[in-house]
Amino acid sequence: MKIYSSILLLMLMPLTISAFQLPDKGKKIGPKYEYVMKVDRSAVAVVDSNLVVSLQLTAIQDIPFSQSVVIAPEIIDTISLRKVELPLIFINSRNQQIYFERDLKSEFPEAIALQKKNGEDLHISYLRTVQYEPWMQDAVLKIQKKSCACRDWKDRGSEIVAAFPKEEKEPEIQLFPVYLLPPADKSVKVREEKGSAYLNFVVNKWDILPDYMNNPVELQKIHNSVNIVKNDSNVTIRRMVIEGYASPEGTNPHNIMLSEKRTGALQQYLQRAGMVKGIKMEARGRGENWDGLVKELKKDSHIPQRDKLLGIATTTMDLDEKEKRMRKETPEGYAYILKNVYPSLRCTNYTVEYTVRPFTVEESEVVFETRPINLNLNEIYKLADKYANNETKYYSIIRKAYLLYPQDSYINLTMAYLSIKKGETDEAVEYLSKVNACPEKTMNEGLVAYLKGDLDTAISLVEQAQHQGLPEAAKQLEEFKKIRKKQ
Repeated sequence: MKIYSSILLLMLMPLTISAFQLPDKGKKIGPKYEYVMKVDRSAVAVVDSNLVVSLQLTAIQDIPFSQSVVIAPEIIDTISLRKVELPLIFINSRNQQIYFERDLKSEFPEAIALQKKNGEDLHISYLRTVQYEPWMQDAVLKIQKKSCACRDWKDRGSEIVAAFPKEEKEPEIQLFPVYLLPPADKSVKVREEKGSAYLNFVVNKWDILPDYMNNPVELQKIHNSVNIVKNDSNVTIRRMVIEGYASPEGTNPHNIMLSEKRTGALQQYLQRAGMVKGIKMEARGRGENWDGLVKELKKDSHIPQRDKLLGIATTTMDLDEKEKRMRKETPEGYAYILKNVYPSLRCTNYTVEYTVRPFTVEESEVVFETRPINLNLNEIYKLADKYANNETKYYSIIRKAYLLYPQDSYINLTMAYLSIKKGETDEAVEYLSKVNACPEKTMNEGLVAYLKGDLDTAISLVEQAQHQGLPEAAKQLEEFKKIRKKQ
């Protein structure tokens, strides 16, 4: 277990990036050296519940007439990319100092703004405090340098200037978190490209007018979605389904007819326009969009008489009777949804269904950066295994896989494994809640209990994992015995 003292100092690290280095002795400091900056001292301390950042900088090079040099310090975990951005430091020429006081001070109220006099070094002291969070133990202090002229910001490089020292002693005991590789998946990969279009029609008409109101934009959305799939040489399109909905005003039979006619008209338009050439299409009129109305009523708390509207909308009575009751019993609320909600219910949902071919590890690397949804979990895990010795790369691949498959048991077990390795117990608990029952889940739950200080529960859970046949459980119990001997 990690034990934090009340004060943890960061070890200082020398700067190496050229944007911050001094020129060779005897050379003139000129523009080609890009604003020479020297970091004299950098330190961070955890004091009680605060993180204190201290910097001593020396600005050596003169600042051009119309520019500023901006230093942006930040605390960042380079693996998870969690960060806290700290107030900026503006190093200004005389004119830019005036400009800052007049135009930028209100925009950057916490920033330090200093004028650099030509021919003189400018010494800068920087001290800031932020709320300490446990993830910062694995973070570093990084400074980003930018130049700014008339709000034209340019990146001038960055460098890590301090990091928490790693404890030299070995941990009290070794932990053995575990995860499972997903089984080989030989099934056909079926994927979908989905979207919604909000086409405008003349009242009680169903003709597609491509230049009418916002129709050019909405038709282009459909075209773009189809092209994303059509232009991918790794996939085969199965079919395209379009489903049209009407809003609930008017009679239900009339709205069913409208949705069917309009959806059929859209299918014919897409076919005539050549957008879906060679694609099997299905068009379905779905009638009144009551599910969409209920969703909007639950989402928007500003709708007048919302609770009563929601009560009527969710009853099982005849649809036309629902609409009549809303008009009569909630006139204010009905007027609001008629104007602000009903237009969004008149939509056409479209789905392009396609299959994806299998990929080698080398191919997966390219696909992962362009269309990661086209990979199955087994392919992603094989790609991650390629970077098993590169913790940062491995984590980024698994993290992206989690974003693609947030409910998958295997990926949540792996995320829990990584969280336990980092000592992040709350995150591990959240991931484990979505993992199916298995010895690996039980084992990891035991390690979470240990990290939270409950050794008895930890031993009990790891023993269960051992009885379930998990080899790592025996090794973990041997580690727990070391603690018991000391007690």
